[in-house]
Amino acid sequence: MIIDAHVHLGAQDLEGDHLVEEIDRLGIDKAVIFNARIGAKPDYDDVLNAARKHPARLVPFAFLELGTHTIADVEEFVRQGFRGFKIIRPKAEYNDRSFFPLYEASEGLGSILLFHLGIVGVCPEDQKQDVDSARMRPIFLDSICRRFPQLVIWGAHLGNPWYEEAAMLCRWHANLYFDLTGSSLKAKPPEFFGRLFWWHGNQQYGDRLGRGPWDKILFGTDVSPELMGDVLQDYRFLMDSLNLPEGTRAAILGGTAASLLGI
Repeated sequence: MIIDAHVHLGAQDLEGDHLVEEIDRLGIDKAVIFNARIGAKPDYDDVLNAARKHPARLVPFAFLELGTHTIADVEEFVRQGFRGFKIIRPKAEYNDRSFFPLYEASEGLGSILLFHLGIVGVCPEDQKQDVDSARMRPIFLDSICRRFPQLVIWGAHLGNPWYEEAAMLCRWHANLYFDLTGSSLKAKPPEFFGRLFWWHGNQQYGDRLGRGPWDKILFGTDVSPELMGDVLQDYRFLMDSLNLPEGTRAAILGGTAASLLGI
């Protein structure tokens, strides 16, 4: 099974038909979808309706707006069928204690939290939203992982450009996973990731469950459907170059995500 764990539903494809056509062509079995960005179309209903139209292919996540949404909102999103939440552009660092009740509620409901990490693209709403990439450093996930060890956390982009922070958190926290979406697979050679995950193959330095770094990496694209195949090719080139075992490749491309999503 191949699962794309990071897909924005396009504003021109609100029912997800074009997306499903493309993942069919590429042999991708499922895609985790959410809206384009906070406050923009498609909205929560569009994402949910697309997933209901393609229940075997699309897994809906909602945007969780830290500082705006409440515990009741989290509970309602889950009741509606959202499997997890995408989080981005916070007004304070991710580990601000005022956000912890939302994390606690998500943990109790078995929801997955997907945090944008690192540099974020520039958009017209930046000034209004007071966007600051420094609030989204990987290190701010450390206290969240410690406080909520049963909360499944996905970190986007391996923290670009704070890769070392992300890698060390990956090694220490059993409930933390990362995707390699964004520009990293274009900008960095496979050897970079081989050096970054230096403890690969050494259980002594794995996470608390004895897993190595590649057991914590998820396949994701974070691009329009037309470019998904290019990202899939980048992942395969990385895995080929590092000579990763077939079982590890299967886990990266979908096995790990399937387990976390309960598929």
